[in-house]
Amino acid sequence: MKPRWYFFAWFAVVAAVHLLVEGWTDTTAIGLPVGFAATLALVFVPRLPWWVTGEDRPVRDRRVRLRRRSRVRWRLRARTATLWTAAALAVAAEVAAIVLDGGWLPVLVPVPSLLVVLGLAGWRSDLAEIARCLDGRRSPVAAAAFDVRPGEPVDGWAVLPDGRRIKFHLDAAPADVAAELAGRRRLWLAGWPSEHLVIGLPDGDHYAVGEFGVHRRDRKNTVPGARAAR
Repeated sequence: MKPRWYFFAWFAVVAAVHLLVEGWTDTTAIGLPVGFAATLALVFVPRLPWWVTGEDRPVRDRRVRLRRRSRVRWRLRARTATLWTAAALAVAAEVAAIVLDGGWLPVLVPVPSLLVVLGLAGWRSDLAEIARCLDGRRSPVAAAAFDVRPGEPVDGWAVLPDGRRIKFHLDAAPADVAAELAGRRRLWLAGWPSEHLVIGLPDGDHYAVGEFGVHRRDRKNTVPGARAAR
């Protein structure tokens, strides 16, 4: 991972503005070391969440997730609680900054707080949409793929309910989905239409979230481009 040097620039700008406006105060004596320590973490610590660093969301967030349907609602409640807790803490921090300090601190505190809350909101929203799909009806669609094996990556084609033909990719196919695809050349789309490709049998407990229009060419079961063009 390359260091995120731009956080040093942000720290320098914020510190310079505070010193120019407020001068050296008790808040400065505490805030500068704490802020610099946080900046060091943002610059050098690898694998920080994308919503903390502001970087692009990793591609893996859009790939297949092989989990049990029975856990989705529990995970969604946990994410909702995390979001509301962060929002409450952000409000409390702003109130404390106004009451205890005043000056520029109440203006600066909401910036990171808002980024964290928005990031958590997006994190929750992704799972909420998947949960909505799993609660919806199942739509069977014609599909085909080569070398379909449970737990293995799958690249294939499908015909959506509206007649559009798409490529799809699954990082790992649940056993029942793999059997349905290999045996009956069929996939069950959950909650369609949706921005997510959520796949799972009506009576199954496993599901997968795939990618549209993608074939992984580094996978052993990827269909060559010449055959894909047919």
